[in-house]
Amino acid sequence: MTYDIALMMLTIWKFIKKYSMPILSGILIGVSYIPFSIGTLWICYLPLFIYLAKEDLVPKETFIAGWLTQFVLTLIGFHWIAYTAHEFGSFPWVLAVITLLLFSSFMHIYIPIAVTFAQWIRQKRQLSAGKTLFVMALCLSLLERIWPSIFPWNLGYALLWNKNSEPIYNLADVIGFLGLSTLIFLNNATLALFVIRTGKRRWWLIAATVAVHIMLYLAGNLQKKNWDRTDSEVNFLAIQSNIGNAEKIQAEKGRGYQDFIVQKFLTDSKTGIEKFPQTDILIWPETAIPYFMDLNFHEHKYPQMIEAGFAEIKKPLLSGAYSKDLSVKDLDRSVFNALFLLDEQARPLGLPYRKTHLLAFGEYLPFSDSFPILLKWLPFVANFGRGHGPVILSWPRSPEDTVRFGGQICYEGLYPEFSRELAKKETQILVNVTNDSWFGKYFEPNQHMTMTFARAIETRRPLIRSTNTGITSAILANGDILEKSPTHETWVGAFKIKYLKSPPQTFYVLYGHWDWLLWTLLLVAIIWRGSSRARHAKS
Repeated sequence: MTYDIALMMLTIWKFIKKYSMPILSGILIGVSYIPFSIGTLWICYLPLFIYLAKEDLVPKETFIAGWLTQFVLTLIGFHWIAYTAHEFGSFPWVLAVITLLLFSSFMHIYIPIAVTFAQWIRQKRQLSAGKTLFVMALCLSLLERIWPSIFPWNLGYALLWNKNSEPIYNLADVIGFLGLSTLIFLNNATLALFVIRTGKRRWWLIAATVAVHIMLYLAGNLQKKNWDRTDSEVNFLAIQSNIGNAEKIQAEKGRGYQDFIVQKFLTDSKTGIEKFPQTDILIWPETAIPYFMDLNFHEHKYPQMIEAGFAEIKKPLLSGAYSKDLSVKDLDRSVFNALFLLDEQARPLGLPYRKTHLLAFGEYLPFSDSFPILLKWLPFVANFGRGHGPVILSWPRSPEDTVRFGGQICYEGLYPEFSRELAKKETQILVNVTNDSWFGKYFEPNQHMTMTFARAIETRRPLIRSTNTGITSAILANGDILEKSPTHETWVGAFKIKYLKSPPQTFYVLYGHWDWLLWTLLLVAIIWRGSSRARHAKS
């Protein structure tokens, strides 16, 4: 038995030693991301690329190397999945950890697919190791853009997290954060080429890399200054009442706590108004009001409680709540997760925004449209109605001034196309209401906040984010991030949101991820050029 254990340990050690470089890349990518971001972003893929530059690799080794990188980076950056499975899904910790391991095994499997494809192209077209590195980088970038996942993410977001040292994030209003991620891949490929090359000429690669970084740094700073100008402002009061998961679950199921939640938000709002009397409008987070706020439910208990509270507050309110469409026969799908704009008497100002991008298993059951029987088998899974896309909420601040809010609920802020559509509809201020109480205190809340704030840079609209348990904060169109709330604490904060009444559309809003065509053409050119040289060398 002792011999078998020793033999197994030796086998594992040999495996780790063989794939130490891909594993190191996984670690570097993981700690390059939010909330670590320790400065390894521009070299995080370097060990993997150096390992894959070897000529004697077989496809199996290439795939394993890429798989190990994606497994380790996911395990580090998204370990909160285990906490969420335990907290949200009520999984035992053992099962929650197994869920994390399965998630890490497949979440970013496009990485081994991309590098294996690049190695296949290398052998098929007889590309040099150097050109293969750039084929890998571009394949990773292009697959990153289309790979299905629970939410889209990319390395570019870490630039915004490190905003003081990485002003390059400001160029996202031209190429988006996916475009910035491509630049990171290409930088890693360039440095890997420097490592595998010999001779003095390779130092031109470092010189070129440094020159490009300086230009991007200067361009980022200049781009930020272009968006410093504003001509209007709104004073928001954000209420973070720290409503925990247990209270929200019970409230959603109609088992009490509705009174407690409503009174807590009203009490905190009154405290906030006393502290910040200059407030123009209040904002409460996702499903802060645990009831329907549509006008035809106005005579019910909880709308009446809120109306009574706002008789003293006397300010308009943006708040997450539930909405019900009585014309929908399906009882489940007649209920919506919604964002309401209410006047000083807590009456709806027009129709609410109803959430469009629903959370799988949390707000809808995948494939239930095609297989309704699933709803009978899994009756405990919520099945909300789905909204019809981005909606502008117009606040008549005065007869001469109407403020246009672009609503996002929770992880809708992670979808660039959604915010692009809001910008095209001439929103002035993006409003995101979120419940991050299921995800722990530090990692996911910071990741979610930063990725949501990225929409403000791409569209150059200020964005205010209100959460149940943190992080509540705001970002201006020029990238300045205002105060951040603590997590899992009751907190009220004032935000002076400066904005333009008629903001111009950014290049990114107009053309989206246009750069994919550029990178695709570059990829084809590299393959064609490399294979042509290989044929000439043979002849």
